[in-house]
Amino acid sequence: MTDPTLSHGIRRAAVLGSGSMGAGIAAQFANAGVPVDLLDIAGPDGDRDAPARTGLARVAGARGFAAPEAEARVRIGNVEDHLDRLGQADWIVEAVIERLDVKRALFARLDAVRRPGSVVSSNTSTLLRADLIAGQSSAFARDFFVTHFFNPPWLMRLVELVGGPETPPGQLDRVADASRAVLGKVPVICRDTPGFIANRIGCFWMAAAALEATRLGLTPQEADAVHGAMGIPRTGVFGLFDLIGIDLVPHVWGSLHNSLPPDDAFQRFNLPANPLFRQLVAEGRHGRKAGAGFYRKAPDGSRDMLDLATGRYVAEAPAPVLPGGGDLAALIADTGPLGRYAASVLAHVVAYAAAHAPTIAADVAAVDTAVELGYSWREGPFRLADRVGAGHVADRLRADGASVPLLLSAAAAMGGFYRDGRALRSDGARRSTV
Repeated sequence: MTDPTLSHGIRRAAVLGSGSMGAGIAAQFANAGVPVDLLDIAGPDGDRDAPARTGLARVAGARGFAAPEAEARVRIGNVEDHLDRLGQADWIVEAVIERLDVKRALFARLDAVRRPGSVVSSNTSTLLRADLIAGQSSAFARDFFVTHFFNPPWLMRLVELVGGPETPPGQLDRVADASRAVLGKVPVICRDTPGFIANRIGCFWMAAAALEATRLGLTPQEADAVHGAMGIPRTGVFGLFDLIGIDLVPHVWGSLHNSLPPDDAFQRFNLPANPLFRQLVAEGRHGRKAGAGFYRKAPDGSRDMLDLATGRYVAEAPAPVLPGGGDLAALIADTGPLGRYAASVLAHVVAYAAAHAPTIAADVAAVDTAVELGYSWREGPFRLADRVGAGHVADRLRADGASVPLLLSAAAAMGGFYRDGRALRSDGARRSTV
């Protein structure tokens, strides 16, 4: 059997930044049999490799290495003493703080020592590729990509890839093939837009789902149960906020609000400006890591949930019984609060995905795959729409006085986003092979 590290030319890698993502990406290279340098800022005199050593220990403690010999493939160092090691790397991944100035300064330094033709990529979730390469050399721009891994990198299969107009023909496919064959990832090629695919749609869903639950008077427990019928993990939306940390809202959602135009539907669901979210962030109720968020453990071992109207905790109720026994079509047809909530969230998410698919992806399958793998949905928004009927979702939008995106209209007219094993292209003109 051919060694994939040889067939794709990735014989050695380097990762800059040893936080949870950087150290995790280094671990995945090592798990694949690729020797990798893990560099971070220099520590104090006497142990200048301390930051990288700490990152390596953290990922080892989280069982990020497939075997003890994998950890031995990681060579730690720092960017002051060991930057010249980048000249040995075939693929350099930058995973430092999400600050444009910091990344650009680092790129200029690594470009001076890297091997010509080596792949350089940034593990960013908020910054555009076009902004990252501004001011860099033309050779650097040709070799530079965004590779947005998901956390933890040794478990999450998705990697979003972004090239640009400077990318040579076939080079993006080469990086995609290496991501697949060497790292075991499912690569999804994205366009250079805010949030790429998974976070653009996923963050919109979380914002719309949270604020619609408040508007319709649901409890977090009820809202999360509804999402179970949609094939979304049992955390639902409020449990997911607790899991990832509510303190991310000002940064992640705030970045998207700042990046997207005023007429983008994302602006209608402004979590950073929402009084309840602002209160939770200010009071340190950030979720599981703080012991309290939308849920908290009560002293007797039971669970309390947040009253979304008052911001106070109340005892969690017995699990709600969903209309239709959890069948999604029956649930959204129900006129009670749970059914109205399910129908509203589904319509908002499908409409948003359909409106923006032409600018973020080549076809609807790319959108669905990114959301399914990035957020662990059983089905992405377009497959969900097909499950209940694209025409039904369009009718729901019209009944609510909302416009129907052209892509959704095309799917309704053709009997769905998927037919005969083929996915509708995002321009609605023709279908592509799934």
